[in-house]
Amino acid sequence: MSSVIDLKTYIGASNSRLLVMVDLQEDNYGRLAKDDAAGLDRSLESCLAAIRHARNSGIPIAFTRRGAGPGLAERSADSVWISGFEPKRSDMVFERAHPSCYGNRLFEDVVSQIGSFAIAGLVAEETGLATAIDASHRGHRVTFLSDASVSRSRPNADAAAVHIAATKAIELFADIANTGHWLVATSQRPLKGHRYG
Repeated sequence: MSSVIDLKTYIGASNSRLLVMVDLQEDNYGRLAKDDAAGLDRSLESCLAAIRHARNSGIPIAFTRRGAGPGLAERSADSVWISGFEPKRSDMVFERAHPSCYGNRLFEDVVSQIGSFAIAGLVAEETGLATAIDASHRGHRVTFLSDASVSRSRPNADAAAVHIAATKAIELFADIANTGHWLVATSQRPLKGHRYG
């Protein structure tokens, strides 16, 4: 069966000129694994596919993470990146004191010049949603890669249910796409096995 891409989503994804990867640190992975977050390893596979594609296509990558600061005792700027997800010298790294990536002024400056980006990574219900809201307020266009993201469980809601709710909330402020569609939309030529329509 061929993959069908919603035209609105395709246009939004094709405008992505920056890939933003959030909170890809070992301590976050460990918390989510302990929490039995649904689809954690699958989402990391999608993150890796997006990173490889961005590097091969010349799309800049920004890695963001929570830094040390007031109220952030459990988070550390020295947190180790997940093996295989370490930024390269050509990548940007932004530390932030708040859930939104816009908590770092330099991040906002970069995105203001580019205007649109795709976002993926861990803790979608927090960082993904906060960033999408802030981007919307600034007139920036965001594509949320829902299958390259994962959420934590909450009281009375498992991680899968939280991720569905988070994705629905993010959809109010951003385009939603899966990684395969984003790869097609940002490729110079369509990938085999995909078609538009």
